[in-house]
Amino acid sequence: MEIDEVQAGYESARPKYEQLKGEIIYILESALAQRGIAIHMLEGRIKPVDSLIAKMERQETEPPFEEIVDICGIRIIGLFLSDIQEIGKLLEETFDLESTDDKITAKPHEEFGYLSVHYVARLPDSFSGPRYDGIKGLRFEVQVRTIAMHDWATISHYLDYKSPNAIPSNLRRDFNALSAMFYVADSHFELFFSSSQQARLQAEQKAQIANTLGTEEINLDTLTAYLKKKYPTRDSTSSVGISDLVEELVASGYQTISRLDSDLDRSKEAFIIYEAENPPRPGPQYADVGVVRVAPSIANEEFLSARGQEALTMADRYRQYRSHVIDSDAVSA
Repeated sequence: MEIDEVQAGYESARPKYEQLKGEIIYILESALAQRGIAIHMLEGRIKPVDSLIAKMERQETEPPFEEIVDICGIRIIGLFLSDIQEIGKLLEETFDLESTDDKITAKPHEEFGYLSVHYVARLPDSFSGPRYDGIKGLRFEVQVRTIAMHDWATISHYLDYKSPNAIPSNLRRDFNALSAMFYVADSHFELFFSSSQQARLQAEQKAQIANTLGTEEINLDTLTAYLKKKYPTRDSTSSVGISDLVEELVASGYQTISRLDSDLDRSKEAFIIYEAENPPRPGPQYADVGVVRVAPSIANEEFLSARGQEALTMADRYRQYRSHVIDSDAVSA
């Protein structure tokens, strides 16, 4: 193998591989967004020429170096184990796959270590025209793994042990135990995600049935479902905003949805007047979380205090509307 020949060919072809990398990342970003698949990271790299030469020497590959399939490498780091399958389906439908190397399901159950799925692919014929003429036949590799798999791969890379047999026998048990912990973490993240989705669905179902959500504790799932039912015509707030509101409500003594619902009903008229005289910017009305911040601030001094200094600067304004709050006994009646 003539190294000078490989280096010259590499420098000549590198712009095409850089273009290929950019196109693949753009295609994947769009496809993932369309399918609603959330990921941790999508990144790409072009293999450096010294790494390319070293790999060709290991594999005894002769020029042209295009026989090396991972000159352009793409990595997708997903959140959960179930995402690996969904991303695999996406790749099958988006690109022409030449090969799939599943290092997750193919590994014996008693073995741990590096886990990932590697795909070798090309752009399909549907990508045609001058934009793709120079990169159409080039192969690229896509690695798909979870965050836990990526963390283990990153850490183990720096340990320099490339195979189980390379590990000293007195360290092998600890190495396997550490690897297994990452696998268990992945499994439990998946289980927790599935359970949280089920809890969210149950909260939404209860919210559709009168008086069945009231006794539930206030948390992200129950409050999200409650807000959708209580204020269907108002803008919805992100889960981050609702989580912040949960902290404020719990800190001020709100434990159940029924207690919150009672105060919102008591201060309904007061809030209507407040919103008319103090419209949000931009308007024309407060979002769902805005209602649940303002109305209890008018009705409940403890909640107003729990909201912090920013809310306290508006305390006098909120108190001006407290006379419009209905007494608790009147609401119960």
